[in-house]
Amino acid sequence: MRQAQLNRVWHSLLLLFLVSISTLLFAEGAADAAQKLREKLIGLNTLDTAFIQAVYTTEGDLLQQTSGHLQAARPGQVRWETSPPMEQLIVSDGTTLWLFDPDLEQVTVRPFSDDLSKTPAVLFIGDLAALEQNYRVSVELDQLMVFTLIPLTDDNLYEKLTLSFAGKKPTGMKLWDGLGQRTEIDFSNAKLNCPLSPELFTFIPPEGADILRDE
Repeated sequence: MRQAQLNRVWHSLLLLFLVSISTLLFAEGAADAAQKLREKLIGLNTLDTAFIQAVYTTEGDLLQQTSGHLQAARPGQVRWETSPPMEQLIVSDGTTLWLFDPDLEQVTVRPFSDDLSKTPAVLFIGDLAALEQNYRVSVELDQLMVFTLIPLTDDNLYEKLTLSFAGKKPTGMKLWDGLGQRTEIDFSNAKLNCPLSPELFTFIPPEGADILRDE
């Protein structure tokens, strides 16, 4: 169960990020919407934000809720930390990804993937050149600007995701998986393009922890 929860946190990441708005629909083509999203993201070099993540069943019942802190920087650097009682830490330096579960005293080490179709969080920290090759993008506007991304391949982790912005700031994301579960991540007190120490994105496993390598 703990491993399943750990995987859910990673797949929702990061730094995931992503409100169904029904009014003032932008009547724009997918290319225009993708360009607008790229403009939002390309100017976001670092992100430092608190978050609350909630996972819902297909019936809409709350399955799990966690809170924590996300720090991300291009290219490929992430620090995603959830608070007790679901304490977990995910760190990437752009090459290696570490997943640390303090309760299990276990560290999983795997290569960092910059594949947009496999890891939606890469939208915030990776190369956006392949955006249109991986997603069909649309945009709606009310109080927030909400981008909806539909994967173009069948091997994507999610069937749909949305990213919402208030001005330049990302405010949250939603993700729907193939089983009908919905993950919502709300950001608060977000700081954009502030200096972040490189030490945030390195990780040394604590002494005595079990190391699992997932190549």
